[in-house]
Amino acid sequence: MRKRIYEIIEVSTDNDRLSSVYDFFMMFTIIVSIIPLCTHSESVVFNIIDKVTVVIFIFDYLLRIATADIKLKRD
Repeated sequence: MRKRIYEIIEVSTDNDRLSSVYDFFMMFTIIVSIIPLCTHSESVVFNIIDKVTVVIFIFDYLLRIATADIKLKRD
């Protein structure tokens, strides 16, 4: 299970559709998280975007910590 999670969260290969979707989702999340920073304004929508993206980034970070030993063995 952890090995498959590692394969998904790392840069996708040509034939791994789920990894490609994950890469696209994370890139989209990064771009969306920048929008409130660019506007320099406070609103409820921007606060929600900020909180949701932080939770997504924390979840991604935890997945990367959980699979770090697999990455270290490969490099």
